Amino acid sequence: MKKIKCPYCGYEGDPKEFTFIYESVLYLADHEVLPEERERPIVVVCPKCGRGFFLESPYKKLVEKIKTEDYEK
Repeated sequence: MKKIKCPYCGYEGDPKEFTFIYESVLYLADHEVLPEERERPIVVVCPKCGRGFFLESPYKKLVEKIKTEDYEK
């Protein structure tokens, strides 16, 4: 199994040792829930130092989208 390493304290462990948090936001308009347009990456919390970090850049999909739009022009 692949290990996860905390970028802050260097702790390395199995994924089951870490806490995973998925942030979601509900947008209400006229008593209806609107879908969120952006994707939010999962935050991983280190069991040793308690700091959260992303496994991949939260801007990765945005950068890919911008590159795709630039190529279409």
